[in-house]
Amino acid sequence: MLSTVRLRAEICRRELMHNPPALEKELQTIEETTEKAITEIRNLLAETQSWRDLKAGSLERRLKEELDIFRARTGFKLEFVCAIRVRHLPYDMERELYFTLREGILNAVRHARATELHLRLTQSSTGYQATLRDNGVGFSLYSAEGSGHYGLKGMRERIRKIGGELMIATAPGEGTEISIAIPFRQK
Repeated sequence: MLSTVRLRAEICRRELMHNPPALEKELQTIEETTEKAITEIRNLLAETQSWRDLKAGSLERRLKEELDIFRARTGFKLEFVCAIRVRHLPYDMERELYFTLREGILNAVRHARATELHLRLTQSSTGYQATLRDNGVGFSLYSAEGSGHYGLKGMRERIRKIGGELMIATAPGEGTEISIAIPFRQK
C-alpha cells in the first residue's frame, strides 16, 4: 500500500499539478490508502490481525484492484487472467502469493519502464502456477541476486515458505518473467 501511495504521489507531482480537480481527487485517494496502510501496520505490529481480517478468498479481487490502479495511472497495457479457484487456495498460500505478485508488479512499475504487464494464475492437477511477465528493460539476474536486493530475496522466501518455487527469467533489454509453482499439499 505504501508503495502505491508513493507512486500516486509521484504522479500528482509530475502530471496533476496543473489540474486541481484531478489533483484533489488523487490526494483524497492517497489519504484513504495511507489510512488503510496505517491500520494494517498497527494491526500487524500489535499482532491483533486475525486470520479473518485478511479476508481469505480475496486474491483475485485484490490483484485486480492493484492492476486497475496501475492501468489508470500509468497507461500500462495490462492483461490479468485468474483461473485459480481462490476459495480452495489455503490462506497462507493466498497471502504469500499475493504479496509476492504485488512486489513483482511494483518492481515492473518502478524499475522496468515496461509498457505491458501480463499476469496469469492457473491451477493444474498438481498445484498452482503464476506467471508475471513485462516488456521492460530487464536486468542482470546474477548482479541483482548478488547485490542484496531485498525484494527478490523476499519474494523467493515467501514462496519457499509455502513449499513452492519461484523462477526469474530476465536479461538486460529482454523484459522479465517471474514463474511461480506451488504444489498442492498432501492431506
